[in-house]
Amino acid sequence: MNRVMEMELMRLLHGELPPDQERALRGRLEREPGLAAALARLQKTWSGLELPPAAPVPLGFAQRVAARAREQSATVSWSAAPGWVRAAAAAALAFGILLGAGASRWTGLAEPAPEVQAQAGQVAATTSEPTDALLDDSLAASYWSALDDIDESGEAPSAGETGGDAL
Repeated sequence: MNRVMEMELMRLLHGELPPDQERALRGRLEREPGLAAALARLQKTWSGLELPPAAPVPLGFAQRVAARAREQSATVSWSAAPGWVRAAAAAALAFGILLGAGASRWTGLAEPAPEVQAQAGQVAATTSEPTDALLDDSLAASYWSALDDIDESGEAPSAGETGGDAL
């Protein structure tokens, strides 16, 4: 038997053949006893691959597992870890802190942009409520004024006609 025929028999076994091909192959199986024997051999092999049914869990198994986990978790601590593990954890923590600090400096998050610092200074000098002044000239205010411009004209403003500085 060739590989193609073996694949066709496997497809028949799995129910993957179209109905017309399945009828034709079943007709051949009736006429050719060697082909029928090959299909029987494949069926036997396929059914032998099935897993046996799962055994029932013994009584008290879950309680024993939970008790053992409680016992072992009580004995686990950093002091029980080898020195090199604690040193590696400390080094990884320090590296993470340094990496975070370096990333914030690299992306400019360490200190605000000069425009923001100047605006905050102006607000602090003019009022005791800096949030009101910042909200008046914020990105959100620019967004809402741009939406107002769209609503009034029916079309989006051009690049030079945005409703605020930030948009």
